[in-house]
Amino acid sequence: MPRYWASWWSGNYQDEGCTRPPFKFWNSGQRERANGGPESERDECSLCAVIDAEDDLAVQKMIATHFPDHEMRFCEEKPDNFTPGDRFR
Repeated sequence: MPRYWASWWSGNYQDEGCTRPPFKFWNSGQRERANGGPESERDECSLCAVIDAEDDLAVQKMIATHFPDHEMRFCEEKPDNFTPGDRFR
């Protein structure tokens, strides 16, 4: 099965429908929520994961299932033995 390195923006807030996925993911940064308004104290996280799936659409569907507020950044196919760098250990 192909391996993908994917990244997306999400608030990752449980009360907004985000759930724990069956894959390990990392938070690599944050930004102010684009539609949060000045009174909002919620940010969005730049999340990333290595996901084995049939194709990139299956990866995006899996992310959407667990992070309904997601905004995809990228989804790149990688070699079967791909692991992220030391920053993500």
